Amino acid sequence: MKLRIALPIALAAVPFLAAQTTPPRETWPMELDDHGFHLVIYQPQVDSWKQSRLEGRAAVTATKTGSPQEAFGIVTLSARTDVDKETRLVALEDIKVTSASFPGAKPEQGDLEKAVRDSLPNWPKTVALDRLLADLSINGASPEGASTGLKNDPPKIFVSQVPSVLILIDGEPVLKPVEGSTKYTHVINTPALMLYDTSASRYYLDGGTLWMTSANLTGPWTQAVNPPADLNPLKTQILADEEKDPHDHSKDATPPPSAAPAAVYVSTTPAELVQITGKPQYTPIPKTELAYVPNTSSDLFRDVKTQDYYVLLTGRWYQSKALEGPWAAVSGSKLPKDFAKIPPENPKYSVLVSIPGTEQAKEAVIANQIPQTATVKRSQAKLTVTYDGAPQFRPIEGTSMEYAINTSSEVIHAAGRYYAVHNGIWFVADVPTGPWAVAEDIPPEIYSIPPSNPLYHDRYVYVYGSTPDDVYVGFTPGYLGAYVWDDTVVFGTGWWYPGWIGGYWYGWPWTWGFGFQFGYFGGGWIWRPNGFWWYHNGPFMGRVYTEHWNPHWAPGDREKISNNVNVYNRWGGNTVTARTLRPAAVGARPASSAAASRDMYAGKDGKVYERQGNTWTQRDNSGTAKKVQPPPEVRQQQQSRSFGESRTSEFGRSGISQGFPRSMPSFGGGGGFGGIRGGGGGRR
Repeated sequence: MKLRIALPIALAAVPFLAAQTTPPRETWPMELDDHGFHLVIYQPQVDSWKQSRLEGRAAVTATKTGSPQEAFGIVTLSARTDVDKETRLVALEDIKVTSASFPGAKPEQGDLEKAVRDSLPNWPKTVALDRLLADLSINGASPEGASTGLKNDPPKIFVSQVPSVLILIDGEPVLKPVEGSTKYTHVINTPALMLYDTSASRYYLDGGTLWMTSANLTGPWTQAVNPPADLNPLKTQILADEEKDPHDHSKDATPPPSAAPAAVYVSTTPAELVQITGKPQYTPIPKTELAYVPNTSSDLFRDVKTQDYYVLLTGRWYQSKALEGPWAAVSGSKLPKDFAKIPPENPKYSVLVSIPGTEQAKEAVIANQIPQTATVKRSQAKLTVTYDGAPQFRPIEGTSMEYAINTSSEVIHAAGRYYAVHNGIWFVADVPTGPWAVAEDIPPEIYSIPPSNPLYHDRYVYVYGSTPDDVYVGFTPGYLGAYVWDDTVVFGTGWWYPGWIGGYWYGWPWTWGFGFQFGYFGGGWIWRPNGFWWYHNGPFMGRVYTEHWNPHWAPGDREKISNNVNVYNRWGGNTVTARTLRPAAVGARPASSAAASRDMYAGKDGKVYERQGNTWTQRDNSGTAKKVQPPPEVRQQQQSRSFGESRTSEFGRSGISQGFPRSMPSFGGGGGFGGIRGGGGGRR
């Protein structure tokens, strides 16, 4: 019997780093000459940015050719956005002027509104992503709604003080005969390669260069000194029979160490491993009553006053009186106040992104709403869906929809048709087996899938528009498993979804077991390997799991990551175009020194404000500038502009996408749920 295993790997976005030889920069204000007018356009100010639609306004000055009179105005804009998270630039497409106002302008200054509309094709078409994020963060623009119905129930937490490995099994072990063998069966519902010798009643666990063995699934496990000679040939046979991912990077996999771990933990329920090198040490955090454990890669703390332990797992906090547990979930808002006082120079400063109310958490929530976008060629994007037998569907709780359970693809029956997501693109068919075509609109009910369903992440994949040849698509980090919960960003829904086991094993996304953490360098989710048995087992694992955060990059490492973690990069040829943006415009150019030194803002009250040092003036085309105290929102815009410029300059200097800011996740379009069920290997 052929057995196919689709790995239930819940991947998140690893740090999205892109080496730039000459980092792109865009400079504001911009100016252009068009239709007899000289226009100076100041940095757009964001009012809202939901999915791919940005609404905003910009201060503009317009001077008719031959006239000395400068007119001050406000232009409100609407545009579809195209996001390039590698260069951290946003393209403004299909720009529309919703209004243009030049209060008090004189008739002899010309038809200024018409001049603005006529010049629109030559306006700047790119804005730095970090400038827009700064606007959303500082000015309190509302991001899209937080997730509801997620779980933060504690997993089984193993705390080990010796080198260890965690092996997860998707429920109770299911053993299937190994083709060609009379005495071996193997546990098919785990990403690890685990065999059972029925003649000796012993388990064997593949460790790459060695075998571990145990009489019981839960151990104790020890290194097999003289493993049976037929194990390695069986391993070669099984791995050779795996179904290969078209983007196989298993050759890049890091070889596992030759030494056996001191402990192997096997769990049939959600679990995490906190590994400490020896007995826990405690380093006080200055000006707080907290200490952290430096001899672990986990975020493990102790409250000096109460002696309670706190650990951060997948963005969720857990508390215990003892390292061995029991552990209980605790809201980030209920943590000791000293957590929010961890200073920037402390190695654990990055955990502030998981503490509600901090600036880092607020910024992370906003960044989590920004989509990765792409353009799909209808004629080239193809999808084939196969089932383990006849298609079987199960109701999606609380909806009229169904989802397929016996396939590695993600298929939803909604509104009389069938919809499937593959690598960030929606497809549609009239029957569950296809043929499949790129979808240009999605039933609204799909975006009500609850977290209790394993296809919840698909509601974060969108279709933004289409032409006869192309479809504009995008996904936000929810597709990768990053959700807003408790006013912070967490990884995974916290739900356990039992997989399909028939002739094949099709697993669903996992929240636990891979040690997902926020990375301080570069921003984003990183993973901490819980054991080397994850490395060799299938090309999907080999591609993503060995390309994790590393402070010592070798030449080409950043390019390798950026090429592999964006799900749109998994499409070959010209099927999908994820544009590489550069600061450019048809007719606009950086403003001359005189205009560039001016700092203008479009107020929500319809007035133009200019900042000169510490002095504010209102410009209303009366011929004089009035000294004023601007509205609070204009002052906030000034702070936002300064902050955004700082972040953009930081990116330009480093040549690396640092994220926004460094201590928060940038989620730059990483490898994710789009390939989870189909990305594994097949075994006979």
